[in-house]
Amino acid sequence: MRIYEITNPEDQLALLKMIMDNTWAAISRQPKTKAPVTKAAPVAPHKKAIKTRAVTKPQKAPYAAAPKPLPKPKPLTQSLAQIHHQQLKNKQDYAQEVKKTFDKDSAKMPKSLQPLPGNIINPIGGGDPELNKRLDFARRQGEQKRASGSEPHLINKNPTY
Repeated sequence: MRIYEITNPEDQLALLKMIMDNTWAAISRQPKTKAPVTKAAPVAPHKKAIKTRAVTKPQKAPYAAAPKPLPKPKPLTQSLAQIHHQQLKNKQDYAQEVKKTFDKDSAKMPKSLQPLPGNIINPIGGGDPELNKRLDFARRQGEQKRASGSEPHLINKNPTY
């Protein structure tokens, strides 16, 4: 039982007094006899020892063995999604660097030679599917005519350098 379980302070004090009285009574009941001192066996008389002056070297403290080297960390394998993300990021970084370079160069170029803004639709292969069909048809016809030999390849006979 704990002293704090009793709520009344007088009862707590009475319990503490009873515990201390019982503890001291138990200590006083223990035997007060001391253990008899036993004498050591008689020692044989000493022979004269030869005195030598041997100098002993101080002993070095033993060293602990060197710890084993830690194993080399294994490289973490990347998942396919992580590899794809890394490649995509590299491509985007490269594209940004190229864009910055062109932006710097385009500021130095005359207005007539500067590239068109990116929001203009390219007419060749651009947004009109009907136009794409007609261009493909014309391209195939030109290839067939050239293959049959009826139309020569376009070669500029008078180049202007």
